[in-house]
Amino acid sequence: MPPIFANRVLLPPGRKAADAVSEAISKCINEKVVSALVPATKGESLGNKYETAINVSIPCVIESGLLVCTSGSTGNPKAVEISAAALLSATKLVNAKFENPASWLLAINPAFIGGAMVIARAITQDQKWEYGLDENGKFSPEIFAGIAQAFIAQNGRVRTSLVAAQLSALIAQDHINLLKKFDAILVGGGQISPEVYKNLKDDGVNLIRTYGMTETCGGVVWDGKALDDVSIRIENPANGGAGRISINSPSNATCYHGNSEGIKQLNEITFNNNWIMTQDIGTYENATLKVIGRSDDIVISGGVNVSVHAIENVLRDQPGVEDAVVFAMPDKIWGTIVAAVIVGNAELLALQDAIEKELGSPAKPRVIKFAHELPLLPNGKIDVDSLR
Repeated sequence: MPPIFANRVLLPPGRKAADAVSEAISKCINEKVVSALVPATKGESLGNKYETAINVSIPCVIESGLLVCTSGSTGNPKAVEISAAALLSATKLVNAKFENPASWLLAINPAFIGGAMVIARAITQDQKWEYGLDENGKFSPEIFAGIAQAFIAQNGRVRTSLVAAQLSALIAQDHINLLKKFDAILVGGGQISPEVYKNLKDDGVNLIRTYGMTETCGGVVWDGKALDDVSIRIENPANGGAGRISINSPSNATCYHGNSEGIKQLNEITFNNNWIMTQDIGTYENATLKVIGRSDDIVISGGVNVSVHAIENVLRDQPGVEDAVVFAMPDKIWGTIVAAVIVGNAELLALQDAIEKELGSPAKPRVIKFAHELPLLPNGKIDVDSLR
C-alpha cells in the first residue's frame, strides 16, 4: 500500500474555516482522505507556531482522518493524528448521552478539537450546525447571544460547547436566561468554580463539565464520570491516590505526527496499547475522576511545591473575581514566585489572605494584576505566555 499523506488545509478566519472543517470531516468519514487542519493566525510567530507542527511531506500512520493541532497553551503545539474511526467513536460517545438529536451552535475555533467535534456531532446525526463567532473567528458574548437566540428559535433543541472563559464572559453580561434555553452546554478548556457551577445548575442551566483533550478527540469524562466504553486509571498513585491520568477510549488518537526523535520519544511515552498517558494529575475513586492539575502545573516557590490549579480555584471563589489565571515568574530572591492576573473587582490584600489561609504562605501570589479580560489563544484557552 502506498504511503498516505495529509492534504494541507489552511483555515482562514471566520465562517469559511468552519465550512472547510465540515468538508474535511465529511471527506475523512466517507473517503480515504487525511486532512491537516492548519489554524490561520495573525502574526508571524503564531503562524509559524502552528504551521511548523504539521509537515505534510511526512507520511501519516492513519489511512483516513484528521491532523489536528494541540493548542500550544503549555508549550509548542503538536499535530495529532486522529483516525476516522476515532472521530466517529467520539461523536457516538457524546450523542449517545442524549435521548434525542439536536442542532449545534459552534462557539470554538473549528481548527481545534473542541470546535471540530461540534461540527462532527451534527454531521454524523444529519443535524444542523451554525457558526457562532464573529467574522474574524473571535468569540463575542453579544454576537453569540444574538445568533443563539435566532438559531434556538428556528431549531428548538440546540446544544453548544464552550470553554470556561467564554462561559464566564456570558455570565458577566447577564446571559443566564439564554444559557437556560440550550438543551445542553458542554464546558471544557479549564475549570469553573464549584459555586458558579452550582448556581447555574440551580438556575436551570443544563451545564456539563467535560474533561478531555485533542489526544482523546475531545471530552470523554463528564462531571467526573467516564463515558461509556471509556476507562480511566491512575499511574503510580501517591500522595492520597494522586498520579498521572491515563485514558483508554475508542476515541483515542493514533499518535503525534512527525518523524523527529522528539516526536518518536513522545509517542512512546503517550500512546501505549490503546491507553493515552496524559500530562494531568488526578485521583480516581468511586468511579469519579478529580483532576488536580497538570504535571507541569507545579511552581516551586521558596523550595515548596505549589499547585497553580489550586490557587486559581481559590481565587475564582473570592467575591468580585470573575476569572483568574496564575503562573510562575522568575525572581532573584525566591527563584520563582507566583503571579496572578484577575478579571473583576476585588481587594488585592483580601485575595492574598484567602490564598495564604487556604493553601499556605508559599502559594500566596506575590504579584497580582487586574485586567478587563484575559487574552485568549485561537482555540479560546487563556494565552498565559503573553501575560508573563
